[in-house]
Amino acid sequence: MSRITIIGLGLIGGSLGLAIKAAGHKDVELVGYDYSGRVRREAKKRGAVDDVEGNVAKAVDGAGLVIVAVPPVQIIDVFKEVGPHLSEGAAVTDVASSKRLVLQWADEFLPRYCSFVGGHPMAGKTDQGIENAEAGLFKGAPYAVVPTTDASETAVRSVLGMVETIGATARFMAADEHDDLVGAVSHMPILASNALFTMLRGTESWADFGKMAGPAYRDLTRLVDGDPQMSAEIALTNKERIQYWLDRYILELNRYRDLLDEDEETIFNAFFDANLQRFRFLQGDDLDDVPPVPEMPDKGAVIGGLMLSPKLYDKMREMMKHSDETIERSRRRR
Repeated sequence: MSRITIIGLGLIGGSLGLAIKAAGHKDVELVGYDYSGRVRREAKKRGAVDDVEGNVAKAVDGAGLVIVAVPPVQIIDVFKEVGPHLSEGAAVTDVASSKRLVLQWADEFLPRYCSFVGGHPMAGKTDQGIENAEAGLFKGAPYAVVPTTDASETAVRSVLGMVETIGATARFMAADEHDDLVGAVSHMPILASNALFTMLRGTESWADFGKMAGPAYRDLTRLVDGDPQMSAEIALTNKERIQYWLDRYILELNRYRDLLDEDEETIFNAFFDANLQRFRFLQGDDLDDVPPVPEMPDKGAVIGGLMLSPKLYDKMREMMKHSDETIERSRRRR
């Protein structure tokens, strides 16, 4: 029987355990460790693991796969503590949302007879803790796989098997590429969401703003509800890429600010383009290659011949009709 050890039994670690258990592999023993006795007991009660250990050295003893599911800045301490107790040939992986520093720590503190394969599931929710863990959390989610240059093929296959078991989709990438991508799509939005909230919360008229705040404001500031410690650790471990994408976001906001000085047709076309491109993104129509942002099609364009998916075709027809009406109203005002 093979042993898998999960270190850290919060939302992600607990959900990984539940997902692995749900797969029904009879030949796998799932052992969990968490510094909190309460969390260990709750994980065992919820069936996220077969057994729990209060000693991390004993928890990793004999494990073929060790999953480190602790906050980013705690990983270095875990590596230092478990390194001497890992079995020869063991595969070690993590779930941290930044990778460059984690790979450096693995190279420095894990023994050479083990292999480290970085991992990061693009899944989660604002409600943290083992109480909110669920087996389906990773279903269909991208899962970054970031092996070190000397990771064994067996270790990589072990991590890929785990990713497949939990229903996620593996994506291989280098550490720097990973940190740049998640800096844009995951980390920068956390800061943008916080900034939008604190901008208005810090005004003298906050009470009035708060009473008028509807779904749009609540949706855009939802990420503020995340664990502040986790957000701080993300900011600390991927600072340079977050700053880069914040600068790009500021430039884009300035572009939209300048857009407000344009005529109605120009403004509408800009929102039309963004609306269409997001629709294509949600449909998965533009993820194999990234085409340039299209200009507003001419009224006589044969959009049915553009090799669009049926849903995108219908969306284009709807938006074209609205576009014609908007542009015509704009021209009548001149």
